[in-house]
Amino acid sequence: MTNNTWTLVPLLVGRKHVSCKWVFKIKKGANGEVELYKVILVARGFTRTYKMDYNETFAPVTKFTSICCILALAALEDMEIHQMDVKTAFFNGEFKGEIYMEQPQGFVHQGGEHLVCKLHKSLYGLKQSPRAWNQKLNVFIKSIEFMKSEADPSVYLHKWEM
Repeated sequence: MTNNTWTLVPLLVGRKHVSCKWVFKIKKGANGEVELYKVILVARGFTRTYKMDYNETFAPVTKFTSICCILALAALEDMEIHQMDVKTAFFNGEFKGEIYMEQPQGFVHQGGEHLVCKLHKSLYGLKQSPRAWNQKLNVFIKSIEFMKSEADPSVYLHKWEM
């Protein structure tokens, strides 16, 4: 709720909501000792129906040949390559449509048990989440003057001034 992922609203008549569940993981260190307890809220998006509940799900994935070409070019030109992993990527994607989800177990609002969560941001488990994240990332990358490659929509190019 702090990140404005959802707001609690009454479910509109004729609308459906998805359920959700908590997924717990234990991360162990190299020596086998427990290093971290992790938990993530996952929407059960498999209950939604294509064309009825959502339309677009496509999000580009980098082609293997593009990765090989970039690595070869970097090696040839003695360039450095930096890679990043956005661990909370899906929580940053924003929805334009209306998706409703039940309140997570353990976080049901007192006196508002009949309310559902209207999602503003994507969650793991929803079919549209990869697309929502890709659209947000695309807007940012273009704002720092990168252009999308025509050969591979997951590769962005920047014209450096010399």
